[in-house]
Amino acid sequence: MTWTVILALGSGNLKNGFTHITAELKHRGVTIAKFPGSLPPALDVEDLQRRWKFSCTGLQSSRGNSRIKIKPSSKTYISETNPHAVYQGLKEEIQAWLKNDEFYSKIEVNLRTQIGNTSEYIQIFLECDDSQIWELPWDAWNFREEYRNCEIIRSPSEYIIVPQQATKPGSYLPSQGRILCVLGNTKGINVKKDAEIIRKSLGDSCELKFLEQPTPDEFNDRLFDEQGWQILFFAGHGDSGANARSGRLYINQNAANNTITVDNLKAGIKQCSFKGLQLLIFNSCSSLGLAADLVAQNRPLPSIIVMRAPIPDEIAHDFVKFLFGYLALGEPLFWAVRQAKDDLRRWDARFPGASEIPVLCQHPTFQELTLPKCGEMRPVIPVESVAGDRPKHPQFTISNKLMQRASISLAALAIGYPFVGPNLASAIDDFGKANHYSNPLIAKTSYKLAALINPTNGESSYNLSLLCDRLNEDECAREAMKQAVWRGLPEAYAQISRSLIIKNKPESALKVIGMCLEQTQFDGVKSACFKNRGWLRLNQKRYGAAETDLRKAISLSNKTPEAQCLLAQVLEAKGKRKEALTHWQQTLKSANSSIPEQDECIEKAKERLLITGKSK
Repeated sequence: MTWTVILALGSGNLKNGFTHITAELKHRGVTIAKFPGSLPPALDVEDLQRRWKFSCTGLQSSRGNSRIKIKPSSKTYISETNPHAVYQGLKEEIQAWLKNDEFYSKIEVNLRTQIGNTSEYIQIFLECDDSQIWELPWDAWNFREEYRNCEIIRSPSEYIIVPQQATKPGSYLPSQGRILCVLGNTKGINVKKDAEIIRKSLGDSCELKFLEQPTPDEFNDRLFDEQGWQILFFAGHGDSGANARSGRLYINQNAANNTITVDNLKAGIKQCSFKGLQLLIFNSCSSLGLAADLVAQNRPLPSIIVMRAPIPDEIAHDFVKFLFGYLALGEPLFWAVRQAKDDLRRWDARFPGASEIPVLCQHPTFQELTLPKCGEMRPVIPVESVAGDRPKHPQFTISNKLMQRASISLAALAIGYPFVGPNLASAIDDFGKANHYSNPLIAKTSYKLAALINPTNGESSYNLSLLCDRLNEDECAREAMKQAVWRGLPEAYAQISRSLIIKNKPESALKVIGMCLEQTQFDGVKSACFKNRGWLRLNQKRYGAAETDLRKAISLSNKTPEAQCLLAQVLEAKGKRKEALTHWQQTLKSANSSIPEQDECIEKAKERLLITGKSK
């Protein structure tokens, strides 16, 4: 990151204006210049902001799928029948306000003069202690729109650098790569999709812990975990009081003890910050109140991502998907937020200001967030499954010794009766599949037992690998997939190579793909392996080789929506946009939205075809 602007508004408000504004410009951490300016009162901005929030709250209350908790006694007055018109008016008023000569000529023009290249990366820290100013859609500022790699970050005027526990040179804090995901009150919304998205984006590189609808005590117990957390993520309902203050999170659906307030959070956040907490994400409506209250405590704080207004559930999902996707690629936090918000612009036509609702709050001296990359060595602890995925009936466990004895006895029985063995193994494998999602322990034990009884069938090992991969047990997944290959199951080649590509191990992936193409006789498996090699070469920007492999994959099997999706991206990269449209259309025709990888392709295809006017 090259440029930093600290835009300090000083004392003031929308009613009286801001008479002492300064803009400090830094280049690579060194102050280059300071510019003074001012802004006049903006009563129309205040009025339109209030009307927009009322209209959005009323709109979302009627939809019933937003992350806001409406109190039964509250009343919502919608002063406009057209929320889009209100929001457009609000943006225009803000743009006109910031065009005032005392601000535009003395601050903005000087910034443009110093930063001539509109492609530069710029962080603008908006220093102000008035939460009402934080709530305004500062993204409407023409400077941010034209400098496309710029993001405006809310910051308090006073802050304390976060102290962290000491580590040995070259070593990481135990919290590195650990993410606590709290899934709160789910009434009317689907927070489990947030969990699925995070697993998919970071499950291969980070240690994820999921806590579903906890009590306050359970929440605090996990927050004070001895190792600490690098990210705390909350998904669910939330609300704020007047002027975005006194925010709270609804962590469960119990009649009592169902919320977390700032007083509940502050001690835990202080302890977590010492252990390396770098980011709080409150993916709930009006969570800006929590950020404002936390800032008011004048405590050491990590970066915070919040929502400054009610947000529909599907937009909240998209933001999580885009944000964690960019963080997984190693993008700086401010730039990941900017790109995720830009990706949300497709919602603006349906929900006014959707792309401008998420905001990043942090102080200028923050320590840059860096997550482990795919394949990077780190202390790994097996990932917990989401509590909601666990069976609701009473649990039981099986003694390891008892299972060993049973396995040996059944194996001996199967060996003694050749006709019984395969059928028994198949029945046990089916039992494992029936428990694959509801009881992973029983499923894992069943698959291992079935593989022991019938060593010639690779299906049980393949199913075990898929289960271990779902549970993020990487070593188990790799070993089981190898067993599937050795036992003659050709599909395993494609699955292993895909896993290696995701883990950023291209050389190992190419070796497995080579084995696949050399030894496999099935066109469907060969197609999958050609597709994986084309994907790998697309990542390497070897577009010619990628196109050859992907066309081969499509020629071998007509059920290849992922290959169509990848080929469309390759053709776009080669400048063949018209030809790419054909493959985006083929993607939509054959993709299945219930498969995560294909669902992503569907979204990409819809975006491309919508832009070109080719969507149906």
